[in-house]
Amino acid sequence: MEAWLTTGTLAGICGVLILLFLVILIWNLILSIKFNGLKKRFKRLSYGTSKENLEQILEKLFDRMDRLTESHAYIDEEMKRLRSSIVTRKGHFGMVRFQAFQNEGSDLSFSLALLDDEKNGVVVTSIYGRSESRTYAKPIQNGTSPYHLSDEEKEAMNVAIKSAGIGN
Repeated sequence: MEAWLTTGTLAGICGVLILLFLVILIWNLILSIKFNGLKKRFKRLSYGTSKENLEQILEKLFDRMDRLTESHAYIDEEMKRLRSSIVTRKGHFGMVRFQAFQNEGSDLSFSLALLDDEKNGVVVTSIYGRSESRTYAKPIQNGTSPYHLSDEEKEAMNVAIKSAGIGN
């Protein structure tokens, strides 16, 4: 029986065992590296918790997601409201100065148009004279007024419309 245990076979067995040991060692190193990565991810996932199980951690994350979804929906609604509110702001204006009377003063009379994006707003006209001054305000709805508009008032509206880029 001892005949098969020669120096050559013993060296072969040792070589195979050493090779097997190296393979197991390399496999062990690879598993250790992967385990450390997994351990880091788990620590990051469970950050801020104390000895809770994974189910409780996931419940907290789902609750956070629900609150974020609600917050996002609220912010979307506010953005829509603000956008529609901005359209109705009287942010576009046009002003025309003119001389109301032939022999009096210089261009101290004026018409000022204040309009929003939908051509709604007001035209204010001030007529300056030596003895008195008068101021008038006329509402504007969709680019027109129920009151007669002077040429200067129409010109002020056109300046406001052109400066806003909202067309005629």
